[in-house]
Amino acid sequence: MKQRFELVLEPTDLWTVWDNELDEPVVFADRLLAGLSKGEAEAARQILLEVKKNRKKEKPADAA
Repeated sequence: MKQRFELVLEPTDLWTVWDNELDEPVVFADRLLAGLSKGEAEAARQILLEVKKNRKKEKPADAA
């Protein structure tokens, strides 16, 4: 299974952070995560993965 966020190399040799769930580039804090250096894209992806992980932890358990 693919991870939700992946890095895509653009024809310009810059990187985009791609959201596989929405099937589009990520917009984070009103910024399109495209046209980035590889280091910037990797750092942004790591932040997104941490945010996703923390949101899962914060969800209350379903009441039975």
